[in-house]
Amino acid sequence: MSAGLALIVIIFALIGLALCLWLAVDARRRGYSSGMVVVFFLLMLLPINIIILIIYLLIRPAGTMVQCPKCGKKGLSQLRKCPHCGLPKKLAKPQPAQAQVPAGIKIKCPHCGQVVEQQWKSCPYCGRKIVLDKTILDEVFLMYKDGRLIKHFTRRLKPDVDQDILSGMLTAVQSFIKDSFRGETGDLDHMKFGKFQILVGHGRFVTLAAVTMGEELAPFRPQIVKAIDSMESDYEPILRDWKGDMDQLNVLGRYVMDLIDGRYA
Repeated sequence: MSAGLALIVIIFALIGLALCLWLAVDARRRGYSSGMVVVFFLLMLLPINIIILIIYLLIRPAGTMVQCPKCGKKGLSQLRKCPHCGLPKKLAKPQPAQAQVPAGIKIKCPHCGQVVEQQWKSCPYCGRKIVLDKTILDEVFLMYKDGRLIKHFTRRLKPDVDQDILSGMLTAVQSFIKDSFRGETGDLDHMKFGKFQILVGHGRFVTLAAVTMGEELAPFRPQIVKAIDSMESDYEPILRDWKGDMDQLNVLGRYVMDLIDGRYA
């Protein structure tokens, strides 16, 4: 076999392999089981792979691909759970063009995360009831033991006029930590800032302040302790000698998101 012919064979083989991989990934994103993905992949290795590809393109479920908020991979929007990590009913749905959010207090739907009006009874995107009478975590401030802010997460989308409130709340929390719990570890306490209630959890290296909406605070106390313990157990060497490099602590964001999503309950 001449060198030119061998090169052509290699190129066609690589194209065929690329088509196999593309079909397997696309089938997974569209909700096919692992077994069916393997079957499609093996069929694409046959000499009739072009025919198999055409048939697949005709029968595959159509729809919009959206990104899973947990694993970041894409999946078909109408699937009930992420085909990659199994997260149920969490795939972000595209916002309908006709669904305009009027002026007023805007929040994120506790279920799908889309922007809605606080007074709406149900979410127009996921269809689930917006229940705010139970206590939810509205803001989470993660700080180093000396009061420096590491991460901040919020459920609500605040207009610019709310930045003063947010800044004042952070200042109050930091002052509370520095003045009231200087040198202490492992404590958890409660404070109020206007209409907000704040639970403060202290670890050896970090402090977590959870701003709540609602009156029932007791369930969140052990969850905050678990979140702090997990962070400090997994990243103790970094936290013990942290010099202020924020990039080193980006990994702590997932622990806070687990707390917000109730995975420490």
